[in-house]
Amino acid sequence: TMVVDYSNKRLKEVLPTRTIGELERQLDYIRGREKVKNVCMDLSTSYRSFAKGYFPNADIIADKFHVVRLPMQSLQKYLKQVKTDTKEHKLRRKLLLKNSFKLDSQTRAMIYEWLEHHPTIKEIYLVKETINKIYRCEKTNHARRLLIKLTDTLALTKVPELQSLRKTLMSWMTEILNYFENKLTNARTEGFNNVAKQVQKRAYGYKNFNNYRLKLLYACQ
Repeated sequence: TMVVDYSNKRLKEVLPTRTIGELERQLDYIRGREKVKNVCMDLSTSYRSFAKGYFPNADIIADKFHVVRLPMQSLQKYLKQVKTDTKEHKLRRKLLLKNSFKLDSQTRAMIYEWLEHHPTIKEIYLVKETINKIYRCEKTNHARRLLIKLTDTLALTKVPELQSLRKTLMSWMTEILNYFENKLTNARTEGFNNVAKQVQKRAYGYKNFNNYRLKLLYACQ
């Protein structure tokens, strides 16, 4: 578990656990946590439970990147089931994973024409595009209306992966909408996570966690 001080742009602590009790015990030395205003995290229920108790006055924000990629695994799964391996299909699959907002109109038309022959993929794709559209909203109320409309639509789906996605969106709705108050993301934490991978790679792994922790804290100063 990595704890990042967002305002001061530094790694605050590294812990060898994700359990609530251990997190509370090992972070108990940190003072002033009642002054924390925002906590941004991935979609982990254990982290959310910890944050609610440990930072009592903070708004919890579901990280944008983790929300946007929620339907991506399902989309990739069904795309792989299409029995073709041509260069055209590989290109199409790459385009389907992109945000269509960044594609030209001709490419979008080609994609939607292909999707008409693959209804399940089309349904998942439209959900992905709707989530991207939500994150283009400037105001919380607008984002809320689109998100509620999406969950209402997903109530009628027969695709198991989308049924599961609806439950996740419903469970994390408050935290997802909190993003639109200040547009904070977990990008800085992801950056430190990449540093952590490089530290491990250069050392070919660490047998002693405390040595790894100290090396990582030094590398992320």
